[in-house]
Amino acid sequence: MISTKELDPNLLEAEFYDKPFNFSYSSLNKLITSPGIFYTEYILKKREVQYGKHLLEGTIIHYLVLENQGFDEKFIVSSETLPSETNMIVANYCFDAYAAMKDPDETLELCDFEPQILECLKSIDKHQSLKDTKDGLGDDKRVNKIVEPKTEEYFKFLKNKQGRTIIDSAMLDKCTRRGEVVTENVKMRELLGLDLISDGVKYGVYNELYVEVPAKEGSLFGFKGFIDNLVVDVAKKTVYINDFKTTGKTLTKFDESVDFWNYWMQAAVYKQLVKDYLKAVLTDEWTIEFRFIVFDKYDQLYAFEVTEETMDKWETQLQAAIKEASYHYESRDFTLPYDFAKGNVKL
Repeated sequence: MISTKELDPNLLEAEFYDKPFNFSYSSLNKLITSPGIFYTEYILKKREVQYGKHLLEGTIIHYLVLENQGFDEKFIVSSETLPSETNMIVANYCFDAYAAMKDPDETLELCDFEPQILECLKSIDKHQSLKDTKDGLGDDKRVNKIVEPKTEEYFKFLKNKQGRTIIDSAMLDKCTRRGEVVTENVKMRELLGLDLISDGVKYGVYNELYVEVPAKEGSLFGFKGFIDNLVVDVAKKTVYINDFKTTGKTLTKFDESVDFWNYWMQAAVYKQLVKDYLKAVLTDEWTIEFRFIVFDKYDQLYAFEVTEETMDKWETQLQAAIKEASYHYESRDFTLPYDFAKGNVKL
């Protein structure tokens, strides 16, 4: 079994506070909703990478629509459908053990990592109800749940992916179909600036734009993020921020997702990032519009525009979230969310 050296939490915490931290939407959301998990993932650096299929769809659609070159350099398509999310997590865990070997044997297969399979399943509390019976040992049953054709194929792809993301043909077909829905929609093409010439004078069109704003004087931390699509229309003095989302619900329920996943926080953070990125251009005459471009469970597509009134409310909520984050950051108290840590929650 590959053993991992446990680092001193005090040293890791000291390292974390040794330099300014720039929050992404996801890390800020994690800190205010579950400080303990933030501490584990961002300070102790025991971050669990998620491999759920739903997490890939928005990225693939965005790439097919806005980044239509070099697909093979970023994705590798499996001949089989992808395994379950649990099996993907375990396979990736085993691959990490494989990659950590000084001289990895390329002939090793998933079945050769039985200790890692059992270790991972225990850590994520999966298949632990399987017991020793006359039909076999519980551990053998757990391993058999993982070592099956789809997961074995996925493990092989991990060894050969060379930095690319693995997707299956069904997912590619689904996302290609959705991408075509976007590109064939005249209003969407206009909104995303697909037919504009980005000359930096009349128009600016930016895709997958990374913006980082370091901590300013008087602030404890900065912010960062990838903007899916940013269109600057100089003549109209309007900036359009567009973010792709997919949902397993209907369009009529997307407002619930905004609240549940705190997408409002993402919108408010992205607006601040864009304002800083374009600070040399923007004046009081300019308008910034934010939209979530959403595909629902029925492949229905809609661009949800965030009104100025709603954005003002979200920006106020963001300031409250920053206050909560500041409390955790300064006090180094990562036990409970702010209101619970302060004893403000009563029934």
